Amino acid sequence: MNYEQFRTAWYKALSETGIWSCLAPPTETVDLGSMSRTYQVYIHLGQSQEVEPFHVSARLRWTWNALQAARTMTTEEDALMQFLGDENRHQDTERPWLRVDVLLTATLPWGSPLPLPEPHQWRDWLADVTTRLDPVLSTNWETRDEKMAIFANRSEPEAEVQPAADGQLYLTGVKMSAWEGIDLPRQWDDPRRERDEDPYEQLADFVERVWEAMDEWNQSLVHLLPPSPSGKRSEL
Repeated sequence: MNYEQFRTAWYKALSETGIWSCLAPPTETVDLGSMSRTYQVYIHLGQSQEVEPFHVSARLRWTWNALQAARTMTTEEDALMQFLGDENRHQDTERPWLRVDVLLTATLPWGSPLPLPEPHQWRDWLADVTTRLDPVLSTNWETRDEKMAIFANRSEPEAEVQPAADGQLYLTGVKMSAWEGIDLPRQWDDPRRERDEDPYEQLADFVERVWEAMDEWNQSLVHLLPPSPSGKRSEL
């Protein structure tokens, strides 16, 4: 599977999951030093009355490096012959995979930061967001070829703060990153070789979980809002 074929499967997963209308125009760049190609797109959840003035979005990004591009321009046998010589063209190879990065953000309007939440608010938010996101974005260890490796991971949430002239700190947003490895199929000349599964099902499942994670991320933000005049915050 080459870059264009993966991008086609990616677009199909995005459109059939139902989030196509929430996408900003994607960007695709080429690094002239390494010749890697990077695809990036933003999903905007927008504002909801329950967590105004936060704006929730997610950045999805993946990089197709030059080695993967060279490998997928032809069959596995021909790539092995080019890299290792003709006597090695029938060796077994490991199935490649592509890392797709996710960055969940919740930002406040420019020039309108919020007072820093109280310690108990931070604790409630961290506990809530962890509980909400564990089922959809979490660290995943797998054993392949008798080797243990991580094929998905999630970082701890981070806060972005801004100092004011009076020395006070204000909240401008929060963010959290994650990534997942998507298995890619190899192309063999030999018809006797077992064919690798198409990545569409894994892509579609991943995109659907990202969409669910955005909703859970959005709902958790209620813990970071200042108390209302009555001294209470609405619960989602």
